[in-house]
Amino acid sequence: MEHTMKLHENQKLFIQLLNFSANTLKIRPEFIEKDYWITHALQRMAQNENADKVVFKGGTSLSKAYRLTNRFSEDIDIAIVDADSFSKNQLKMLIKRLAKDMASDLQEIIIPNVTSKGSRFYKAIYQYQNLVGLTSSAVKTGQLLIEINTYANPYTYINREISSFLSDYLIAINRNDLIEQYDLNPFSIKVLDIRRTLIEKMVSLLRFSFETDVVKALSTKIRHFYDLYYLANDKECVEYLLSSEFKKDLSELLIHDQQEFDIPEGWQTKTIKESPLFKEFSTLWTILSVVYQNELTPLAFSDIPDEKLIAESFMKILKQLQK
Repeated sequence: MEHTMKLHENQKLFIQLLNFSANTLKIRPEFIEKDYWITHALQRMAQNENADKVVFKGGTSLSKAYRLTNRFSEDIDIAIVDADSFSKNQLKMLIKRLAKDMASDLQEIIIPNVTSKGSRFYKAIYQYQNLVGLTSSAVKTGQLLIEINTYANPYTYINREISSFLSDYLIAINRNDLIEQYDLNPFSIKVLDIRRTLIEKMVSLLRFSFETDVVKALSTKIRHFYDLYYLANDKECVEYLLSSEFKKDLSELLIHDQQEFDIPEGWQTKTIKESPLFKEFSTLWTILSVVYQNELTPLAFSDIPDEKLIAESFMKILKQLQK
């Protein structure tokens, strides 16, 4: 294992820099602390012997790797590349070793109905020492969620540079000596292409829209609407949305997920246009927009887009699917 981030070992300096960087970056110190541990886990992943077999994906990748969104996230979503080329036991061992490595210096918290460790899916919550002594209703301070899945081939991925808020701050104040001393240099990892993230989030919303309680189900995925706003306004994604590949890729992923997941009941036979998101989005959004405001406002480290803009961008995506 190469050198890994160790600023946390110097608690006094760590706490000082958390507070100094919070004042300069205008980001809450507990967010910067959690970001440090997310970056620490990703750095361990980048240095793992199986780094070439894993891809960083999901909402956290949009803010950490692409700097596309301005919301905080506490989960680290990882996918195994070409999972079908491994045996069941090989996959289980790969996931186990990767998770153990990423969670170095952390303590696992076993939570019934949350913790899951199979050969196809891994989900566990880990605890770090919360030094800033602050709590946030939006983010569970002191905890990280690591998810590793093998359900979908992550397809196209690219190498992106990752750094922590603390590293950004130290670079800004020209303290490269501390970056070198505590191994806080940026590093590169494989990250899912944002176009793929776009369709994964759309398919997730379509799937959960078939739940009996639509509002409740979509409320649990409210961050997708925020992320999709930024994706739909990204130049590369705009071109993708206008291409024939978008509908083709989304349809293929939808079929895959319908074969893979049996919840919600009966959704496997549904078509895109049967989704309540197509039939009654405006009505649904009048309720969901309140959830959006309440959940995203404390999570974001800049003003969140107006709920009307979120709705407009989502409807543009729906319009492309209707063509």
